[in-house]
Amino acid sequence: MKVQRNYEGEEDQQNAAGDLDNLTGVLKKKAAEARIVSMMCKNRGGALLVCDVDRMKRINDQYGHLIGDECLKEVSQVLSYMIRQGDVLGRYGGDEFLVFMSGCLDMEEAQAACRRIENRLRIAAGKGREKIPLSVTAICVLRRSGDTCQSLFERADIELQKHKAAPCMTGEQENWKKDQYIKDARKIRRELIEQIKKTGAYCQDYETFKGIYRFLERGIIRSGQKACVVLMTVVDDQGGNLLPYEKDAMMERLGEDIRSTLRIGDVYTRYSSSQYLVLVIGTTEEQGDMIGDRIKEKFLKESPGKGILMHHCYELQPARVVEITGKDELCGELVKMKKRGKL
Repeated sequence: MKVQRNYEGEEDQQNAAGDLDNLTGVLKKKAAEARIVSMMCKNRGGALLVCDVDRMKRINDQYGHLIGDECLKEVSQVLSYMIRQGDVLGRYGGDEFLVFMSGCLDMEEAQAACRRIENRLRIAAGKGREKIPLSVTAICVLRRSGDTCQSLFERADIELQKHKAAPCMTGEQENWKKDQYIKDARKIRRELIEQIKKTGAYCQDYETFKGIYRFLERGIIRSGQKACVVLMTVVDDQGGNLLPYEKDAMMERLGEDIRSTLRIGDVYTRYSSSQYLVLVIGTTEEQGDMIGDRIKEKFLKESPGKGILMHHCYELQPARVVEITGKDELCGELVKMKKRGKL
């Protein structure tokens, strides 16, 4: 049951407002301690529960502090509805909350309250736009004879650190955490997967093409897979450059011919104003030449007498690991200095 607070007079209301945490609306640590001290003077027994929000740093890093603040608000709201009338709820630290169960004399009762809090937060987790997995670790210490408020808090801190150092998850908790990892993997897959709208080769900008090229070079070291690059160039009947308006139209036509001729796993890019680079996977240099001839045949058939298409093909080789020596570094620095006019 949520604690109902009644204040008399404007001054009491102002003082009470100053006791509340600005973010979560529960008592600040000092205000909570003052109420606990007052209760310990009046009543026997009592149990202190500390609830630590799990993976709070990761939530802040991954989703941002504004989302992290919303998570803290959600935890405080759930706790406020779970405590008994007369219990004290406060914010113990950045991601920790405290509950003081007045008059509690039974450790089993306090531990049962911890389990209810953990289970309730686990069920409430994952709501909202971000679907953030949210959970808490709850520990409890029972008031002993001679305990002060300070000694009670110290024992709670020690118990929480012990719990964090040697976590003991139940099968249910392990399955829940595993489910979260599966959800993360599915989310990543949805973000990375491509919805292919056109069949044929994969057109990319030159920098992306270069990254794919180098990735394949590395892969060849272990797999031995064949791949080749075909350079396609549009020229006039004298081997020179076409006029700009002719070249633009022909390059657009050539790009479409490359896309429709090649397979869905091949890649191509616009290299210059009159050239395309094609990366064909799973082919030898001889097969690459045949592919170039096929593209050329289709291009000339659709654009008769308006240009000539030339191609050159080479096979990818395994990437080499080059060690840069001190001499190489010195030569590189000398070249840079020469370019800057300092030599």
